[in-house]
Amino acid sequence: MREIFYELINEAKDARVVIDGDEWPIGFNTNIKGRYMGNERNLSTLVINNEEEFFRYLEIYINKELKLNRKHLSFVDDKDKAHTKSIMTYLFANMSTEDFLNPVACLRKRIGFLEDTTFSLFDELFAFNAIPGAKLRVKQEMQSIYMETPYIIDMSICFNGQETKLPYISYGICEEDGKKVCYIYSIMNHKVNNKSLEENQELTKKVHRLLYKLNKGVYENESQEYKDYKEGKSDYYPENISDVTPSFVFAAVTFLTILQSKGIETIKVVPYLPIRYLSRGIAASNANSEEVRKQREERNKQIQTNATDKFIRTFRRAAYHMKGLEIVSYPYELDECLNMELHDRKINNKLLQDVSENIMGRWLPWKKMKMQLIM
Repeated sequence: MREIFYELINEAKDARVVIDGDEWPIGFNTNIKGRYMGNERNLSTLVINNEEEFFRYLEIYINKELKLNRKHLSFVDDKDKAHTKSIMTYLFANMSTEDFLNPVACLRKRIGFLEDTTFSLFDELFAFNAIPGAKLRVKQEMQSIYMETPYIIDMSICFNGQETKLPYISYGICEEDGKKVCYIYSIMNHKVNNKSLEENQELTKKVHRLLYKLNKGVYENESQEYKDYKEGKSDYYPENISDVTPSFVFAAVTFLTILQSKGIETIKVVPYLPIRYLSRGIAASNANSEEVRKQREERNKQIQTNATDKFIRTFRRAAYHMKGLEIVSYPYELDECLNMELHDRKINNKLLQDVSENIMGRWLPWKKMKMQLIM
């Protein structure tokens, strides 16, 4: 374990991590009790103050991942070492800025993600009354070791043998200070092939038209600065809650409601993973042509904008609809996360309120519910 770790950090200082003969542009520095190994190009430094404690938790984490055996590449040479090294590499690739400064706390959190059973075998159908007879399917799925979290919550609308995919949410739940906390790392669209699009085209169009109605009344509540920008009276683009994807808002509100039904009220949204950002930058700089380099740089910029600005904006929009969702702090006010707390269940949109009632009503007696429609 230690031998693999020291090999990894030696390669990471130059952003050239070799796994099973392939080189990956994953770069970070390391400081082990004052012994520094690094490169000024890297954005993050792994700070280890207590080696024994760090390696104790690292071994627990790696062994749990090996036992879970999440999807990974098929390795050719020295499969056990390559598997362990790939798990270790993507542990660091998916660390946040603060995780690098306190890796033991990060490992405890990641172990908690793996041990959490809140949504184990979760696969539920809820009435989606906006389309009579349709169902909202919500289920937990495991994802590969290369992704930010071990699990996702996957959502889709099912009707008359058709199914249209909604965005999925990468999440992790662990216990902190005696209560469960949910970390949300991303909301992503599925890659859907042309055949699936064609087979489910009718339902997909119907769902998208319905979700577009989530925008009703939002523009009227925007700032005058934003209205001036939209009307071409100003070049200044202010922050807003309109420029979001309705399906992402629906997925966010649905997931937050499900968390609330499970008694989880503390939410931490993680908008920035420095190693992923740097890796895309390195890949761009290594392009064979100036055109490809510019394309990759633009793509990296767009990915990061979606991962930060639009990601946070989606939850600000969710808070507009969910009056009981309190934004406690924005990134880098208290820590690096968007911190939120769920309180009562007041919803100001009929479609979202209807879905939330169907979810909450599954597990909570109606007489205990405080949900109400605010118009």
